[in-house]
Amino acid sequence: MAEFSGGIQIGSGQWDKYSLILKCWEDSYSIENNTSRVYWWVGIRSNTQYHNHQGLSEHYKVVVNGSTVHDASHTVSCGSGQTVGIADGYTTVSHNADGSKSISVSASFSCDNTSYYAPRTGSCSGSLTLTTIPRASSISIDSPSIECGNTININGSSASKNFTHKIYATWNGKTSELVTIASGTTTPSFSYTIPTAWEKDLPNSTSGIATFTLETFSGSNSVGSKSVNATIKVRSGVVPSIDNIKITDANSVCAGIGKIVQSQSRLNFAITYSGAQGSTVTSVSTEFEGQTYNNSSFTTGTVQGSGSISYTTTIYDSRGRSSQVSGKITVSAYSSPRLTNVTAKRANSSYVVDEASGTYALLHFKVGFTSLSNKNATSFYIQYRASGASSWTKINSWDNNYSLEQDYKAGNLFTSTTATYEIAFGVKDKFMSDYSWQIVTVTPTYTLINFGKDGKSLTFFGQDGNNANRLTVNGDLVSNKYKFSSVSENTSSSHVLVESGNEIQYRDWNKLVSSIKNAMYPVGAVYITYNNTNPSTFLGGTWEQFGQGRTLIGEGTGNDGSTSMSFTANNTGGKYNHSHIYGIKVNEYYSATSNLGVRKPDGSWQGGIRDGTGHAYFNNCSQAGNKELNTDTYKIESNTSNSGTIQPYIVVFFWRRTA
Repeated sequence: MAEFSGGIQIGSGQWDKYSLILKCWEDSYSIENNTSRVYWWVGIRSNTQYHNHQGLSEHYKVVVNGSTVHDASHTVSCGSGQTVGIADGYTTVSHNADGSKSISVSASFSCDNTSYYAPRTGSCSGSLTLTTIPRASSISIDSPSIECGNTININGSSASKNFTHKIYATWNGKTSELVTIASGTTTPSFSYTIPTAWEKDLPNSTSGIATFTLETFSGSNSVGSKSVNATIKVRSGVVPSIDNIKITDANSVCAGIGKIVQSQSRLNFAITYSGAQGSTVTSVSTEFEGQTYNNSSFTTGTVQGSGSISYTTTIYDSRGRSSQVSGKITVSAYSSPRLTNVTAKRANSSYVVDEASGTYALLHFKVGFTSLSNKNATSFYIQYRASGASSWTKINSWDNNYSLEQDYKAGNLFTSTTATYEIAFGVKDKFMSDYSWQIVTVTPTYTLINFGKDGKSLTFFGQDGNNANRLTVNGDLVSNKYKFSSVSENTSSSHVLVESGNEIQYRDWNKLVSSIKNAMYPVGAVYITYNNTNPSTFLGGTWEQFGQGRTLIGEGTGNDGSTSMSFTANNTGGKYNHSHIYGIKVNEYYSATSNLGVRKPDGSWQGGIRDGTGHAYFNNCSQAGNKELNTDTYKIESNTSNSGTIQPYIVVFFWRRTA
């Protein structure tokens, strides 16, 4: 209860003899109507034991919340020290929309009586804060973050079961009504499944904010609303999709064979894809054989591997999400046609090799092709001509024979024993536009020196067989003592059979070897080795180690650019150590004319004159006229050192043959 009062002026001009009294309080309130019933009371009070009046006509006015609730005259009698109630009543006050309300109240008094002590005029006023009436129902959700397609539960708490409610959802700038909930409950609720279509409104993001609003109604009047936000997420499984990867061979030959072929195929990739729920694909890349190819359409480099080769394609969308597809392609192994062990020799009519007079051709070859399941069209072709001729003559050919090795009797081709012939062996398969040729030259029946075609073999007196790392002598090997030819080895002895004319002779093989060694390392030869093994054990002869601790230098006169020196065979020179006198260290200062003297260990003196720069120059001198310095003031520094005398080295063994 609130009570307000104010003084009333009497006829004599005094204000403290009577008071106007106003009482006011909130009697009750209506949640549904958002109103309060306010009680008011107005009266007059005598403040002394001497002031009273009877039967006067007095006017009273009461205003509550800006509305006049009483305005009337009353005949009043008020005894001394007495409080008299004049009027009272109730009034209804509407609250603000949020249920709050503060009101002002006032009362006024007037009387027309002119008596000296009669009350004449007065007023009082004040304010009153009413109860805040519960209005909009509260709202809550069970999932502050939720994926599309899932259900969110929206709950409310109402101040009155007589209220009705509506629930709204605001998404992507648009508000839609979800449900109307009838009166009769103080806990309105609703379950709502987030539409997957909302994902299309997030093409560049994986989440957005939705607002859910609960509006409260009293009858048809809205009494307020409250809202709550929720994070709406694009489902984790919503990713861009790779719809198809089409792989074709850019090499028409491989495409015709129907196989992807190692070192021949180049692959065309055509990738189709799509975004998901409004997203767009921003990048496409494919990993294949260690290379990264961007874009949805590209051609690889030549396929290097064979067997099952993997590729991986990855796409990213505008949400930053990705998809990946891996696959394998089968690549058939392939190598270019192989032609090896190719020879062409002269032979007699029985096809026995006869390099001396043969006119028939005995050819050998080994050829291999990759069959690719017998779909690789191949050809092996042999032709010949006399060197210098403009045209070739076919010998034979084989088609689609993927492996072939033989000694081929080619007939009487080399009709001239003095002419040179060329045999051309050609291979070609489906991937080649022309033959790849290997030409073997057949020389006249007599050739002094013939090199193998690959440069790794050598034959004297005939055709080279192209046997790598082999020296062949088709004739006699003669030294000044021995003659060898057509040797057949007697493995049970150290001798060999030697054909000399019509005579079969034994020759001592060891003597031949010894002769060769003597020719290679005669007396006086020097042998350098890492091993401390006397060469006599494997080269024969008598050897001695020499030059220990010394390097070798060439005989004759040399010049290093400024000095010439002569060196005589077998002479020695040089030494390991050399003494150096570095100088004198002087710890005193002397004038430019001061003499310095240093006593040497043998008792003699060495002295000189110090110049103006502080440097001392010494010559042999006597003690007279010189100043002897103590050890604190001078020092002759000398050292025996091999610095600069011995060059960088590595140690080996020198042996010299003496007999």
